[in-house]
Amino acid sequence: MSVEKPSSPAVSSRFLAIGMTAIALTMWFWLDLWLGGGLIGGDIYTYYFPQKAFYAEQLAEGILPTWNNLVGHGYPLVAESQTGVYYPPNVLLYSLLKVNTAYNISHLLHYVVGFAVTALLALELGLSLPAALLASLAFIYGWFAPRSCLEWAIVTGIYLPLNLWLLIRFFRSRSLLWLWLLAGALCLQLLPGHYHLAFITLLTLAGWSLAEVFLGDRLQRKESPTPPAVSHRLKWLAGPAVAVTLGFILASVQLLPTWSLKQNSQRETSSSADFDPGYGHIPPRYISQMIVPWVWYADAVELSDRLNQKTPLDFPSATNPVEAHLYFGFLPCLLAIYAGVTLCRPRNSQQWSLAVLGVLGLLAAVYATGWLIPWFQHLPGFGFFRGSGRFGLVTTLAAALWAGFGLDQLRRKLPANVGLVLFVLTGVVTLVDLSLVSQRITYAFMVAETPLTRIEDSPVRQLLKEASPPARLFAPGPNLPTITGIAATPVYLGLGPEEYFDPELNYPVAENESPTPWQSFTPEQIDWLRRAGVTHILGFSPPNPNSVDIRLVWQGIDPLLNGAWGRPEPIYLSEVTGTRGRVAWEEPQEGATIEWNVGSPHEIELTASTPVPQTLILTELFNDDWLATVDGQAAPSLRIDGMFRGVEVPAGKHQVRWSYEPAALRAGSVVSIAGITIWLMLGGWLLTRRRRPIL
Repeated sequence: MSVEKPSSPAVSSRFLAIGMTAIALTMWFWLDLWLGGGLIGGDIYTYYFPQKAFYAEQLAEGILPTWNNLVGHGYPLVAESQTGVYYPPNVLLYSLLKVNTAYNISHLLHYVVGFAVTALLALELGLSLPAALLASLAFIYGWFAPRSCLEWAIVTGIYLPLNLWLLIRFFRSRSLLWLWLLAGALCLQLLPGHYHLAFITLLTLAGWSLAEVFLGDRLQRKESPTPPAVSHRLKWLAGPAVAVTLGFILASVQLLPTWSLKQNSQRETSSSADFDPGYGHIPPRYISQMIVPWVWYADAVELSDRLNQKTPLDFPSATNPVEAHLYFGFLPCLLAIYAGVTLCRPRNSQQWSLAVLGVLGLLAAVYATGWLIPWFQHLPGFGFFRGSGRFGLVTTLAAALWAGFGLDQLRRKLPANVGLVLFVLTGVVTLVDLSLVSQRITYAFMVAETPLTRIEDSPVRQLLKEASPPARLFAPGPNLPTITGIAATPVYLGLGPEEYFDPELNYPVAENESPTPWQSFTPEQIDWLRRAGVTHILGFSPPNPNSVDIRLVWQGIDPLLNGAWGRPEPIYLSEVTGTRGRVAWEEPQEGATIEWNVGSPHEIELTASTPVPQTLILTELFNDDWLATVDGQAAPSLRIDGMFRGVEVPAGKHQVRWSYEPAALRAGSVVSIAGITIWLMLGGWLLTRRRRPIL
């Protein structure tokens, strides 16, 4: 089927229609974000806002942060990756705007861009504009909206249709410009971190490229008197391979630090069973949600229990409704089934392209069930990620495009006015359908006023912010209290230093835990708190008034923390006695003193005075990239209690300094700068020369 090339006014009107529809849909789904509200629930306040609040504070001081010293005892911020330190939209938004506003704009912006690029992909595959709009609606608001508690989903997932569109444009035009753009787009997908969807994107691009090179002529029923030799076909894969390689080189400033952390993370050690590659799969029976959603979504509260009641076909790992979600609208599903009937025998480039996407979507759905994990987890990339249900991203994209094709096929059989009514009814019903589902199958919800806007009103923040040395909290809700700018433990990290996942080093859980946790503590727990440098405890219950180890200093309602916890009852702030704090002598001596001079995330400088040589202990995470000096001379940094830093200090008064100098980040920066130079030179060459087909 030949597709008539639209005129320039028609192209402009298409882009305008796509853009206006994309913006209007964000107002329908995310109106509270447009009005200054925010998201709450899921990982929003326990993972993303703590990172972004720290990130924004450092940007305000003119620093691109590389180490976060607030979460636990610190961790390599760039290496953990999900802050997206070098992601251009993050740098711009969090430099100029308040955290909640920046987060909202990023959220809305990526939905608009995601809708637009999906529509471009649909148009490239020969779908009409109405069909492209329906496909974009089904894909973007079917897969992403229920996952609004996971920032990485929309931020990195929209690059799947974008990169696939660029690859298809290359194969159809043989112009290197599209590969140049593909390298840049892949870099952008990698920079925000959480590389799982980037990995899925690469697999999709590889599958498409192989189909294009080895099956394209056959599937399009093109007769070739002299079929190209295999060696010649392989040359066609060289361009995409080089583009992908260049994309990785461009993103090295992010990738190399993450690779370095991975070697010393819970993903590599056997000391923790926290990482389960099968978690987040789609139970095979739950795939029926695409056709009979009412069977599953009728009782969203009990859905998690139903999914984890194992049947013989289920993968043994646990899952949850958000990771296992695979729904793109009831009517789009029917249209996709109808399209499948017409796609059984590809007769043209449009149909064979959709057929290939269908095969990729089917393979992705099979892997999403977890069945193949035992065989694939030892292959590069597969064993690093968990959440096989995320492969449903490819399935949803393929089904959405099939639905658009099915709509086109039906409209061609109907009078024009009836076809228009069909499109409008399908779009409206699907819009309402996906709206209702995204409000039920989710862990995050919109609120008109988000607690983050009350950060200046936080009494806990006001009490502890100016402490010197800085305070460290022990508090429920890992990471969340660090929004105040105060360090807190325990931690919640997707990819973190192994020390945080070693039960021998972590807070000891009592065999018979108190029915009122955060009120009474065992001697072992008190000892751990003191050695870990915890200065204060923030809890939901007051401490035992007879305790000599913990003393209540404040109680009440904190607008920021109570709002984030959704807790109307008072919270309690207590002081831990006899603690090391952030810095201490191993064996305190009379006359020994420590003066805290500089305490930034990347540098700590102390004036230490001791009558006898001894060890100075800093209750920050030990890391080989933190270099110690005493009076400007390099000194060995010691590992204390399995996870903290220490240094030997001679008798007398000395200047002790730790500075963070990550070798992987330096190497990544050099490689990225070289890659950017090459990429810009290639771009200049491609844009100034006459474009002509290659190969």
